[in-house]
Amino acid sequence: MKAQKTVMKTIKARGLVLKEYEAKESDKRLLVLCKEHGRMMIYARGARRPKSKFMAASQVFTYADFVLAAGRGFYSLAQAEVIESFYGLRTNYDSLAAAHLIAEVCEKTLLEDIACDDLLQLALKALSYLSKPSIDLSPLQITGVFFTRFFVYYGLAPETNACTACGEIVEQDAFFAAEGLVCRVCRPGYSIKLSPAAVYAIRHIVHSDLSKSFLFNAHSSVINELWQVGKLLWDYHFEWRLVSEKYLDSSL
Repeated sequence: MKAQKTVMKTIKARGLVLKEYEAKESDKRLLVLCKEHGRMMIYARGARRPKSKFMAASQVFTYADFVLAAGRGFYSLAQAEVIESFYGLRTNYDSLAAAHLIAEVCEKTLLEDIACDDLLQLALKALSYLSKPSIDLSPLQITGVFFTRFFVYYGLAPETNACTACGEIVEQDAFFAAEGLVCRVCRPGYSIKLSPAAVYAIRHIVHSDLSKSFLFNAHSSVINELWQVGKLLWDYHFEWRLVSEKYLDSSL
């Protein structure tokens, strides 16, 4: 009697490689943010070999189509086709530092088997701008926009019009706290003073379409305010320290 041949189940997934780990002598484990699947850990056999067919698709920041074979508690890479490598990230230190910070935010907040397609699109848009030095957007501006939009998608969109404490419309003497804008009278000790231009920029980021939210002109001081807002939101809502933050700070 012939033994029955086991047919391994495969699935298709499109995703962004957030992190790569060395495994055994020549393998990799890939942390991937996948469309419709969310966070997935993928085992890529032989991906570190010089002539591996998985070499290009297993690089961090690569966006690719994957065919995955389901194993016992994990997926192994069967096929891969690169959609976008974001090669330009590797030619500019500041852009690369910002990209690592974006990947770390995704890595720390993703849940297994929970679709995060909005976050995937946000990360892809940010990496696209970071990888194109011809676009007149600083890495700090792109990161500031990413942080603010991240909290919108996370269900923690900041209030951008009225004081979160008293409800008065805030235009002048605006401050920013954990839930959004506050007036001078109501501001808590951990708030950030915002210029009128920074208030306008935050409103643009929160309420514009994703394709337009990154696109605005701002003085470097305003961009720094946006970055401080992003850090305040992160530190208030999450307990994890972002390791990559220090590399972006050094590029100011």
